[in-house]
Amino acid sequence: MTRLQRRSLLLFTILMAGIIGLMCRLYFLMMESGLQEAAAKQSSYKLEVASLRGTIYDRNMTALTGVDKKAIAAVSPTVESANYLAEVLPEEEKESVFTMLSAGKPFLMKTPNNSLWSAEGINTFWVSQRYQDKQMLPHVLGYLDGSGAGISGIEKAFDGYLSQTGAQISVKYPVDALNRVLPGEQRRISDTSALEKKGVVLTIDSDIQRIAEIAAKTYLKRGAVIVAETGSCDLRAVASMPNFSPNNIADVLDREDSPMLNRAFSAFMLGSIFKLVPAAAALEHGYSGEEVYHCTGGIEVGGTTFHCINGQAHGEVDMNKAIAYSCNCYFIHLAQEVGRKELLDLAKQLGFGKEQEMAPGLVSASGTLPSLRELTNQRALANFSFGQGTLTATPLQIVGLINAVVTGGSYTQPRLVEGLVDENGDFVEEYPRAQPEKLLSSVTTDKLMNYMYSSVEFGTSSKGKPEYGGAGAKTATAETGIKVGDQELDQAWYAGYYPANQPKYIIVVLAEDGDGGGKSCGPVFKQIADMLHERGMA
Repeated sequence: MTRLQRRSLLLFTILMAGIIGLMCRLYFLMMESGLQEAAAKQSSYKLEVASLRGTIYDRNMTALTGVDKKAIAAVSPTVESANYLAEVLPEEEKESVFTMLSAGKPFLMKTPNNSLWSAEGINTFWVSQRYQDKQMLPHVLGYLDGSGAGISGIEKAFDGYLSQTGAQISVKYPVDALNRVLPGEQRRISDTSALEKKGVVLTIDSDIQRIAEIAAKTYLKRGAVIVAETGSCDLRAVASMPNFSPNNIADVLDREDSPMLNRAFSAFMLGSIFKLVPAAAALEHGYSGEEVYHCTGGIEVGGTTFHCINGQAHGEVDMNKAIAYSCNCYFIHLAQEVGRKELLDLAKQLGFGKEQEMAPGLVSASGTLPSLRELTNQRALANFSFGQGTLTATPLQIVGLINAVVTGGSYTQPRLVEGLVDENGDFVEEYPRAQPEKLLSSVTTDKLMNYMYSSVEFGTSSKGKPEYGGAGAKTATAETGIKVGDQELDQAWYAGYYPANQPKYIIVVLAEDGDGGGKSCGPVFKQIADMLHERGMA
């Protein structure tokens, strides 16, 4: 300790000793001046250290909130606490603490370097911090307002249950009529912080969520990733880019790239992934998939010529090649053969055009579907057949579509919440999965899975092919008509299943400002699949 520090410490100690002495002297003067009766009436002063919300967990009961802890000190203004603080506090903090000590009331303070203090007049507690600076799953968890109430996401959906846990830490000090702590009296600590273990259990898997966020951050500026388990359609990861920290909401409110928008639950132009719907409708209505169509690179409908990407002529294509190469002309022709009503009805049954409630009040966008009347226009039907026109959809809806293909034709609404638990981790309320609805035959879905596998092996989805296990997928590049400078903004997609044999996961990737589904989104799919394999999860 330097000479200057020793002098500062000595001065601090002398001042505090003087203050405490004056307080004691004032007390005795009051006793002598007729205020004995008021001073003798003891009451208590309650210092609330923390009021804690319930915890949000992943499916394995791994906490997603309240992970980090901070050491909070409850300080009573005594000579002993003043001396201790004079020794441990950095110079720049001593003045403000001296002011609080001088006020004569107990107070709270964070300890430097998250250290635990032990001294007469000081009690230190570990207090959960709601969010980490690099918080996982922020778009789904949501955030709190200044009063600690849930404003969005799961925090808002279950605000009542999370905020009324009864979890708190407080210290009661015996005080006189002037709220001065009585020397030598025993303080009382109330600690029910264990009740913060009550909470909400999500279907999310932290390990898979981490994988998805790493891949999304590596390749996407604005976009989304969803990983779901096949069959149950339980969401194992939901990532939206750009990310944000719930600890610093003010920093992102005015950003043009809208970090707080949950793109996984928002609707975008879809494009060629929708081709799976007319393909399914045709197979259900008598097509074998082996019928051959000659693609010249363009097809005229209602006085308008529609083209395949870059005007490419695919030549003789059956349904397998049409999906693998993403031939627009084939599906325009197919939609005219199938009929607008059959196509629109199947789209509705598969969840398009419908909002989905993930938790009470937490609802995804509905997206848009053309009306049956609109589809009487042959050009509108042509656009609809390959996912353009007025059609929009959410990544969440695409999860439902791919899951129906993989599970033999049964549509199941995706699920995010497993239920509510008490402080012992026992469920007090479980949220059931939606009942599957059989829409397609297994013959149809087996063919669609084979076509998607071909797309990965030699088609537009090849850039997403995993190192191990194979996969089936469909790409999309949707024209938005929105210009950024001289360039049109495209929304790119890559959606599929992994691994190829006995698929375990549905993986959907959106790039809001993409450059082709394979190029922009394929690497995200590949990295997620490869990491799932490397960690023995697939």
